Amino acid sequence: MKLALFFLGVCLAQAALNPEELREKVFEQGKEYVYKYEGDVKSGIPQTSDKYSGMKIEAEVRLQFKTDKDVLMRLEKIKFKSLRGEMESPEERELRLLAKDPKEEKRPEQRQRHAFDQEFQKSTEFELDFDSEERLSVERTLSEEQERRDQQERNQKKSRKSSSEQEESIWEASREVQEEVSETEKSMTELRRHLEKTVLVRYEKGNVTKIEAQKDEPQESVNIKRGIWNMLQVTMDPKNVETLDKDSKDKSKSNRAYDKSTEKLFRIMEQDVSGQCETQYDIRESRLQKNLFEVTKTKDYQNCRQKVEKLHSLLSAKKIKDERKDRKEDKLESSSVSRLLVVSDKLRSDKFLIQQSEVRSQHVFQPYSKQGGEVITFSKQILKLKEAKQMSERMPEPLDSELKGNLSFVFEKEESQRTDSEERREEKTQERKEKIERLSKEISKEMKHSVSEQAPRKFVELVKELRQLNEEQMKKILKELITKPLNQGEQRKQRLTHEQVQEKNQTRKVLLDAVSLVGKREALRAVRELMELKRISESETELLLTGLSLSIQPCPSTTREMLEIAKSERSQESKQIRKSAWLSLGTMINGMFNKQKEGQMEKRRPKDQEQLEQIKREFSRELLKGIEEEKSEEEKLIFLRAIKNAGLEQTIDRLQEIISGKDSETNTKEVRVQAIDAMSRVAKKLPNKVRQIALRVFQNPEKSESERIRAYELMMKTKPTLSFIELIAQSTQRETSNQVGQYVYTDLKSRSESKLQQDKKMSQQCKIALRLCKPFNKGIQYSESRKFQMVDEDLDMGVSLDLKSISDKKSIFPKDVRAQLRLSTLGYDIELLEIAGRAEGLQSMIDSVLSKKQEEKKNVFDYMMKKTRESSEEYRKTKEQRQKNIADIETEKIQRSLPIETRRDEEPRLTYSTKWSDNEISFQQFDKEELKKMVREGKLPMSDLEEQLRKGLKHQTSKTTFLVEASRQIPTTLGLPLHLNLTSVLIVKSKSEGKLEVTPRMFREDRPREQKEVRRIESELKSNQTIVLYTTGKMTVLSRVLKSGVAINVTLNTTLPVSGKLSMDLESQKYKLTMETPEQERELVTLKSTPFVYTEQKQTRKDRSGRKEETTRRQEIIIKGKKVQKTPTEYNRTFGREEFGVEFRLNSSMVSRLNKEKRSPFQPLTGPVELRLSVRPGQNKPKEVEIELEQKEVRPSSSERSEEREQEQKKDRRMEIVIRAKHDRQDREMKIKIQDSEEKFEEDPRQRQLDSREQRLPKKFLVRSIQEPEPQVSSETREQLKESQKKQTRRTIAVQIERKRLQNEREDFKACVNMEFEYPSYADYRLVQDRIQKTKIDAKWGRDCSGNDKKMTLKAKFQKSVEQRKQERKEEKMYEQAPKNSKEWLRKETEQDFESFLESLSEVWTLGERSESRSESSQERSFWDSSEKREYFSETHSDKKREVRENVFRKCLQDRRQGRTYSAACLKAIEQRSQLRELDIEIEHQNLPTWMKQLVSDLHKHTQHTFWDRTSVKDVDVRNEENKLRLRLTVDKEFKEMNVSIKTPREETNMTRISLEQPKLKINLQKVLKTELPLKMDLSIPMPLRFPSTKYSLSQEYQDRLMNKQYWPYCKVESESRKIRTFDNVEYKYELSQCDHILAKDASPEERFMVLISKKTEQKPENTLKVFLEGKKVELRSREESESRRQQEQEQKSQEWTSREEESHKHREMEITVDGRQVEVQPESQIQIRRDQNDRNSEVLFTIQRSGKMVKIISQKLGLKIKHDGHSTWVKVSNSFRSKMAGLCGNFDGEQTKEYSGPSEEIYQSHKMFALSYQVPSKQCETEGKKLPQMRNVMISRTNENGKEETCFSKTPVPQCPEGSRKTKSEKSQMEFHCLYTNLESTKKMIKLHQTKPLEKMMSKKTDRVQEIEAELECREQ
Repeated sequence: MKLALFFLGVCLAQAALNPEELREKVFEQGKEYVYKYEGDVKSGIPQTSDKYSGMKIEAEVRLQFKTDKDVLMRLEKIKFKSLRGEMESPEERELRLLAKDPKEEKRPEQRQRHAFDQEFQKSTEFELDFDSEERLSVERTLSEEQERRDQQERNQKKSRKSSSEQEESIWEASREVQEEVSETEKSMTELRRHLEKTVLVRYEKGNVTKIEAQKDEPQESVNIKRGIWNMLQVTMDPKNVETLDKDSKDKSKSNRAYDKSTEKLFRIMEQDVSGQCETQYDIRESRLQKNLFEVTKTKDYQNCRQKVEKLHSLLSAKKIKDERKDRKEDKLESSSVSRLLVVSDKLRSDKFLIQQSEVRSQHVFQPYSKQGGEVITFSKQILKLKEAKQMSERMPEPLDSELKGNLSFVFEKEESQRTDSEERREEKTQERKEKIERLSKEISKEMKHSVSEQAPRKFVELVKELRQLNEEQMKKILKELITKPLNQGEQRKQRLTHEQVQEKNQTRKVLLDAVSLVGKREALRAVRELMELKRISESETELLLTGLSLSIQPCPSTTREMLEIAKSERSQESKQIRKSAWLSLGTMINGMFNKQKEGQMEKRRPKDQEQLEQIKREFSRELLKGIEEEKSEEEKLIFLRAIKNAGLEQTIDRLQEIISGKDSETNTKEVRVQAIDAMSRVAKKLPNKVRQIALRVFQNPEKSESERIRAYELMMKTKPTLSFIELIAQSTQRETSNQVGQYVYTDLKSRSESKLQQDKKMSQQCKIALRLCKPFNKGIQYSESRKFQMVDEDLDMGVSLDLKSISDKKSIFPKDVRAQLRLSTLGYDIELLEIAGRAEGLQSMIDSVLSKKQEEKKNVFDYMMKKTRESSEEYRKTKEQRQKNIADIETEKIQRSLPIETRRDEEPRLTYSTKWSDNEISFQQFDKEELKKMVREGKLPMSDLEEQLRKGLKHQTSKTTFLVEASRQIPTTLGLPLHLNLTSVLIVKSKSEGKLEVTPRMFREDRPREQKEVRRIESELKSNQTIVLYTTGKMTVLSRVLKSGVAINVTLNTTLPVSGKLSMDLESQKYKLTMETPEQERELVTLKSTPFVYTEQKQTRKDRSGRKEETTRRQEIIIKGKKVQKTPTEYNRTFGREEFGVEFRLNSSMVSRLNKEKRSPFQPLTGPVELRLSVRPGQNKPKEVEIELEQKEVRPSSSERSEEREQEQKKDRRMEIVIRAKHDRQDREMKIKIQDSEEKFEEDPRQRQLDSREQRLPKKFLVRSIQEPEPQVSSETREQLKESQKKQTRRTIAVQIERKRLQNEREDFKACVNMEFEYPSYADYRLVQDRIQKTKIDAKWGRDCSGNDKKMTLKAKFQKSVEQRKQERKEEKMYEQAPKNSKEWLRKETEQDFESFLESLSEVWTLGERSESRSESSQERSFWDSSEKREYFSETHSDKKREVRENVFRKCLQDRRQGRTYSAACLKAIEQRSQLRELDIEIEHQNLPTWMKQLVSDLHKHTQHTFWDRTSVKDVDVRNEENKLRLRLTVDKEFKEMNVSIKTPREETNMTRISLEQPKLKINLQKVLKTELPLKMDLSIPMPLRFPSTKYSLSQEYQDRLMNKQYWPYCKVESESRKIRTFDNVEYKYELSQCDHILAKDASPEERFMVLISKKTEQKPENTLKVFLEGKKVELRSREESESRRQQEQEQKSQEWTSREEESHKHREMEITVDGRQVEVQPESQIQIRRDQNDRNSEVLFTIQRSGKMVKIISQKLGLKIKHDGHSTWVKVSNSFRSKMAGLCGNFDGEQTKEYSGPSEEIYQSHKMFALSYQVPSKQCETEGKKLPQMRNVMISRTNENGKEETCFSKTPVPQCPEGSRKTKSEKSQMEFHCLYTNLESTKKMIKLHQTKPLEKMMSKKTDRVQEIEAELECREQ
């Protein structure tokens, strides 16, 4: 038979057809052609599983050519089938081929049966099939036997049971199940009726140009017909077609290259179902038959002029442009290949006949880039010519025809409501109402106790049901189902129980949540009606409007509907509804006018551009009305936020006027900041204009920090060029604001470090721009911008958390904080969530709550009630009647002489807002009045609240919403849409009940007078928090009767039950926490993920009443991933069963994507994933667990309570913790005892024990003796320093743990840990010092604490390194050997040979020859001699010059010879020499457990591998002590590099030059958890390495590191150098006089302290200090000495050397007076100043300490420290005084630009005038004819350009000599003037007033004139 067929084919191929015969073989008018059509589509995950689902369409296609171009088409014998099955594996295929009968013939259809399992490019060779009747008859004869076999197979499949569809083992080779859709089904009948309708197609030269069909035929039916016509679309000759292959130099119009070619290869843009895309043609002439051509065409869907696509999402996202070559830009990619057999006339390309057409296409969705997990939909279509004949009966043309478009797919519009009868409409409405009510109740029941898995699925179904309602149904159903909540009276009337009321409210809440997600205009109108009827509350209305604005597809009508709601009477009544309505309006406007993406379904808006602009102007006018000048600030803020959401370009001019135009001064700062933010969306549309506006604000230093920083952010949103970013970076070089400079620098730096793909371009630009940026590292108290990211490039996923803070001058706490969460996934950048908060005028409250000592902390209500009390009339009267003391009287006198304007906080304001998907959805603002109402007017009634807490409060809330709802639709070649859907439902349920009882009362004002403090607190809490996240993703092919595709369901359920009691006895300091244990098993975390293939089919069945109803039959096949991993990886672990009596169980099961590791990333498409974390009762479960804590403090006996010895005695504090598990039989408990003691002792460093390394070093490099003299200071100063440094502090913390044995243990457990810390008691300010800090930790555990079981001892000490000591010796010897004039020394040194200089010096100073080192060998001595020479003296002259120049030790000694003991050089030298740059650790262990040894070993190996290039290991002949580990860390001078030495018993490891630049602690969670994670969560935490010093503790080092040495800012006055350093580190010179000057004053309304300074006499440098603190006056002055004392000290001077400081003006002892009474303070001791000195129980206000000649006044309560020794004064304040200070020490606002701020906050340009402004006028200053200049505003008169007289006043006061005096010293400076018309009454008053005192608030006036003025600094009598 095969041989006969072969000869027949050869004969047919050799035959030549004449033109008459050819004419019978092409499409012609009057002929009819019948094709057999088969199309199937299959979906699955082939790389994971061979299981698939799909559908199949079979039909006969009848074509009648009405003309050569007009064709009638009709489908007949239509069948729809569902497909489910599993493809055979390669092994099965091989076995089947071996068992195959060699005589069996295989048809083309059978060859392609397994195409789903093959790669797309490897499809089988196209087989020719001739359509002549002879050949058809031969083929039918040949295939009879095969058809018979196929029929037998089909009969066998039908006989199988339906349950066998899920079984894998019983399927045949393809294991496919086909089910035909019954023709009686309603949906099938209706679809068949439309498909059988005739369509008229315009078919020109193989291209379909238009399609006409009946008007009532839906696009769904037409699209299927388009899919068939797509197979007939062909271009045979590109001669007159625009091709894409034409060369640029080819100017010919026609494509003659194809005229004579038998093979044609060309590219054109061709229309098909998916749009107009690039098509590659390959036309070849067949060798078997003349005029028969094989046509192959492929589609490139990446290059399309028009692409059909439909997108919908609740979230706005930006598509990421991925420039990486190995990444796909589109996660959903399509491809298509068509093969046709065409009989065509070579002379006429329009004459042809398509005998057979086959189209194969695939759609691949790849959510991540790693191999595996591709969801693929394959489709195959075959069209064969069955019959060609003359048209016998003409098909009817479409009736009432309508143009349906061209070949491109058209998405079906929403079905319009049918015109049913009224009775039928009522019936449908009732059915839907019942279903909606039933679903709402079922969801409510599913959420009653815990959230079940079915609740989120039913919620999705509920939203779908609501979306199918029309407007009439929506209003009617919602009116009936949503009613007002019942009050208590109605509940009693209806006899409803509490549970019934809760269930009713929960059902109502579920329905409201669903309505907010409907996203239709009908829902918006229904909500409006409910709002007007007041069926819903204000908060419910807000949620509904916000949800609908995000989910609705906006159009002009729906947007106008929202506008009407915003203008409605109900909105005007409620501020909350009004805010929500305008914000929602802005969101909808932006959704309507934002840029339409390519291929996206057309927006419902006018296509006419002019009409579109008119609508924009209409809405912009409505929005701009709200920000008119006469509107209130509150209204402006609402509308500015709405304008920000809208993003209309028409609003930018008005916004510019508010920001920097004519209205900028009349609007508040908050309005201007919000106006800048309102341009965020306009910035992308008008980038150049927005940049110009924002740049003016950013570069204006007069603008506030908030405005400038927001302007910077706005500029960065315009996608600036590199040159513009460099311009911004360059501007930081001259930036005067630390707040702005640090924010710009940190933001550019964080952007440059971003790893997200969408930030790649910006990151590269910021890296370049940072080279021009000035580094700002001022500390965490300044504004910052930080990014925390987790990115996995392999998965193409990333999460970014951006934290932005704008700080204020008045507090270290930021006033503006924002947190932005961004998500990068599936090729899109999503701005998911932003939460922002802004607080102004609340800094005092925040500082009071957060920044004080623990005993001084107050809660917010205490603070506010205190303010309320102080502002009351009764309090003011009490304060006035109070007896005034000396300090009060003198303070008032100073205030009258020199009034200082109070530095008040801004008006209190608190605002927080939320943005979702870059749309602001809510904001709440509390102004000053609202904050007052919270406390004063009962908005938060405190007494009622306390009573409710005593009785018990119950709170229950829930929220259900769509977290994500996104869909994408594209057409398939069959004409069926492919839907890619992602829906995520979030359910949050919170249920809490608790009690709180405070004894005596909760709030301070309600407490009895005799009980001011809280004694006891009892609380009880039961809470259950549940969060359920349900996510479903589908890739589905849809038709009216069938659905098939791939889906995945992921459910995450977390439950946190908490139940317990807390008891706090504050008097006895006993605390008790009781926690209940679970009685039954509870699942804490559950994660389930199931991928599957499925089919859905609509069926009609009868219900119980006999009524027909339409149901959906769904059949699923789970994808188990056996193709990747035959059995899933399971992980089961339990812990705590015996130890705690509560068992925690972790069970997981998953399929590894790579099948390499047992634990792999979460890849849900690989197979089922299940994870459960549960807790249940364990063995010997306790009823409850109690934790008791008791604190004890050992107080000294009454005989030892002298204040002089209180600091010397030992302090002892104890704490005991008892953890008790209560059982029915016997309780189990564990005791933890902690004892903390502290004592001071004296220690000589020379007596400490040396370690092995120190014993080998010369003693000159060891610890210095305390007896070594301090250089260049007097004996008096030396003794003072020596006495203060003798004492060490030893702190001991002992921890003892005792636990009774468990059931599986043989003995009890005991552990003892003893920790000792030794450190200097006082800061060491000596140049010659060498002290250490030691730590010892001794741990013993096991059977007892005797040390016979497990033991470990750790000894650590911080000390100076050997290199550090050598450098110090080197500096000292250089100073000793050098002449006093360093320039002369360098000159002489240059003239002589350097080697001879070394020899001469070595003769003077011989190293290594002292008696201590005589025992050393000569070889060792020579080694140390040479090394010391090398270390001490540099080898080159340039190095010597540099060392002399940088030697701060030498500079310090020179300063000390000039009398400056603590100059800047000395402080720097002391800081360098106080550093302890070496840490030695010695660990000795015994019987350690194996896991601990393994941990240390792994850590050691990890360190070696990390720094392998800097590591040297010595492991040969190493015999160190057993069971010992030694570790030494040495850092360099700048703390940039570190050397590490590790010694183990068998190995020595040295690591050198390990970089410490911005060190970070990297935590690799993958390694910690021993599993890969979906994202690379390497947490890099900044961990700067700091060592303590003898000057600062370790905690102080880190505090200074975080705040850039501004944790304790200080002001300093030096009498010798006349220098004053302010709190903000600005230094200036000013010579004090005998007049009092305000050095530092708390200028806040509390006025807590004031410091005055003056000179005692003009000739001597001693200063007198007056401190007004807590109602006390403390005066410090040098004590006058007796004549005998002077003679005695004169004799001492002749006997010993003294510095110039002691010779000229020796430090005298300080005389201390408190309120005029002299107080004696012994050296190195302190006294406490109480409010009542006669009452030892009264409050301690502050302490006075004496250290040598230095006197310290310390107030722990205020955070104030004052030091004074007569010559130098230090004032240290805490950060709570920021921007509240006044005086010579500056305003302490963190900035240096406006440091010279006067008493009235006027800004001086001259530091001399600034200092004079704080001189307190007094007669005692005017001695020897001197007169004090008065600070007055200068007045000048002028005539302006209009000829009118003006009087001008200087904006700042100027010192002027009073009447009757003359100037003796003056200086000229430029002054700014403000001018007024002279004839005004207000001007005349100011003329009189300026002669008596400085004018107020002149700095805020505008500058009209600048003129040079002479300031009179010193005056004398005439």
